[in-house]
This record gives sequence, structure tokens and C-alpha cells, in this order.
Amino acid sequence: MSTMQVQVLDQGQINRATALLNGIPGGIDKAMKSAMTRAVSHLRTNASKAIRERYDISAANIRANENITVRYTYEDGVQAFINFAGGKIPLFRYGGASPGGPAYDQTQLVPVMIQGQWRMAHPGLPAHGHQLKSTSPALFEHAFVAQMSSGHVGIFERNGLSIREIMGNSVPAMLGRPEVAEKLAEESMDKFKERLEHEVLARLNGWI
Repeated sequence: MSTMQVQVLDQGQINRATALLNGIPGGIDKAMKSAMTRAVSHLRTNASKAIRERYDISAANIRANENITVRYTYEDGVQAFINFAGGKIPLFRYGGASPGGPAYDQTQLVPVMIQGQWRMAHPGLPAHGHQLKSTSPALFEHAFVAQMSSGHVGIFERNGLSIREIMGNSVPAMLGRPEVAEKLAEESMDKFKERLEHEVLARLNGWI
């Protein structure tokens, strides 16, 4: 799990907003919560973009494997603690994975253990895959693309009698670099300040 803290440091802006909304019951609390919700939404979008700048993976595959929870505090300003969780993402879901589905070498037969019995079967074609955009898909000579009975498709590697799926990084691992977290936090703080001004103005003018 990767935890990111977004903290608004400009207490002066919050004090001014509090004074302006003093006559509106619950005005400042509602304004700050709404502004932070928009800031966190902005962070989620930018987190996906930050990952995809380096990793060859689609936004849909990131969303399918991320678990984001957010906790707010409003003491001494406003803070949001964002936890990015989630398991490793199958290598097959990264770009460059091939073949695009189960494919077999029809020119030969090899002994394969199937449901506890040795049988002759066509071997799967060697699979390719990578994670980083800066690298070309690598050949995994002893790996192949297969579909499980559950419908899950992945790149699997045979090691003796056992088979394991080849996995890529998790979302927390891809966001784990300090420079990425720092950039996302700064952008989220800027978005909060921008949205707080909008929320205050909207309430003063009776728009909401």
C-alpha cells in the first residue's frame, strides 16, 4: 500500500474563506469538503496519467487493479490522506503482450500434465511482454498465453510440474517513486485552492 498526504499549507486562504462565509451556517465546512473532493478527483486522474507516462498500460487496466480510499481531516487547515492499494497486475494486461490470446505451435507435441495425467499436447507459442514504455517487449521462451477456466487470460510460465503467472507491478509500486508523489500532491493542492475560491464565490452569490 502507498499512502499519499495532500496538505493545504495556505492557512491564510482558509481564514479569508472562513470570514467571508461566517454568516452562512456550515458554509466553510461544505466549501472545503467540496473543494477537497474535486482536488482528490483531480489527483486520481493525474495518478493514472503519471503511471502511463512511464508504464505501457491503459487507464482501464489501472482502474481495474487499484483500490483507493481517502480520509480527510480539517484541523489546522485541511488534509487528505490517500491510500493506493491493490495487487500486482498481470503482465498480459500491459501493452506489448503477445500473442493476444491462447496460441499453440501446431508443428509439435510435448508431454503436458493435465489434471494429474500426462498427455501429449501442442505447446503454447512463446509469449512476449514488458512494463516500461522505454523497453521493447521481451521474449519469455518458456512462457505462453493461456485462458483459465474462470475466463482469466494471462502469461504463464512452466517450472517443472508447476505453472505460475507472470505479473507486473502493482499500482502502489508504480506510484512509489517520491518525485511522482510530490508532483501529484503539489498539483492537488493547487486544485484545492482554485476550487475553494469557486466554492466560496458560489455560496456568497447564492448559486448553490
